[in-house]
Amino acid sequence: MTDYKPLVRYNSFRNSIIFPSRVASGLLPDFAAAVNIWQKRKRGNSLILDFSNVDKAFANGMLGVIAIVTELRRQGSVVDIHLPTTESARTFFATTSWTHLLNPAYKDGYKPNRKHFVKHFGSFEEIPPIINHFMEIIIGHIQMPKDVLAALEWSITEICDNVINHAESETGGFLQVIAYPQNDLVAFTVADAGKGILQSLKEGVPALTTDLEAIEEAIKVGVTRNKNAGQGNGLAGTLRITTMTGGSLDILTGTGRLLLEKEDQRTFNSSTKRFPGTCVSGQIKMSHEFSVVEALSFGPIDYTPYTIVDAKYEKEEEDALYFKVSEQVEGAGTRAAGRELRIKVLNLLNAKPDYPIYVDWEDVGIIASSFADEFLGKLFVEIEQSKFESIIRPINMNEIVEHIISKAITERSATG
Repeated sequence: MTDYKPLVRYNSFRNSIIFPSRVASGLLPDFAAAVNIWQKRKRGNSLILDFSNVDKAFANGMLGVIAIVTELRRQGSVVDIHLPTTESARTFFATTSWTHLLNPAYKDGYKPNRKHFVKHFGSFEEIPPIINHFMEIIIGHIQMPKDVLAALEWSITEICDNVINHAESETGGFLQVIAYPQNDLVAFTVADAGKGILQSLKEGVPALTTDLEAIEEAIKVGVTRNKNAGQGNGLAGTLRITTMTGGSLDILTGTGRLLLEKEDQRTFNSSTKRFPGTCVSGQIKMSHEFSVVEALSFGPIDYTPYTIVDAKYEKEEEDALYFKVSEQVEGAGTRAAGRELRIKVLNLLNAKPDYPIYVDWEDVGIIASSFADEFLGKLFVEIEQSKFESIIRPINMNEIVEHIISKAITERSATG
């Protein structure tokens, strides 16, 4: 029998923890064990995390590492990092803000990429603006059926609420949401270094003895440590959402892990090593057959979706949507900004098919032809002229902008 070789190992000579080429959720128990070895050997109060060999890293692994490192730093430890040697991996560490979260003193010169950088939260009050931040970005980067839009917002809200409600983590939690348009899915990860699902649920279900039992209990409808702290449907609903859309769910806590690719295909794994906290990772596919009402109606009352579209874009005085161009994109001079706005409008149309959309051009003095083509030229062709003219209602547009847009639509219509 071959001895098991840990994915992550502690090097006492260098006083460092060395990571393999790929960082994902499966190595988190090994990482936690390596931290324990370092603490037991009492090699001082400083530790190095060596990511030199890493060429591929995923949020479902990195956020768990960040949660533990943040807790170590809270306890007074000094943690330094060696970044990946490959340029692409090193850049991704910086633009996701992983570098900064692992070592706030690290100055690397890269600007965080708002499409995929991590947000930290430590209270209920911090969650809504963080969710709104991610939803604003997501609806500008991938077209989503309205039920999937509602399901994504519900899932990440519930899982973040669970951290504050149940984890009792001194350092709060971490959320990362990334759209993968080429794969037609959105992936999210929420991680904390709290007490884990078992210790939380034992308050309401004292008979539980293992982390796997706790996970199995937690994904049942209505199971919670305390009904005053929540209805206990967060993980159950997220499980149904991810699997019913054709996605997946990964729950890691303590020594237990659950992988689900379909609701009736569950893989439970138990480790001899313990991850101190919880890491929940989900993938939601852009399924047009998915029904969020079916997924989240747990009792006699049907679930009623309420999303960022209702909260931010719907006009109070009429059945219509509204947004200001100047508040949606960073300048109107690039094709990328036009593409983001076009995808956002398509998502608004998906969410409210019969609502007109008022596009307010106030404070926009001029736009680039490439922006006009990518935003409204392509939109005109995509949704067809009659719908475009009845749905898209520009207001406060000056003559220069109107001329550029009219030219872009004419040229795009001619070329298709």
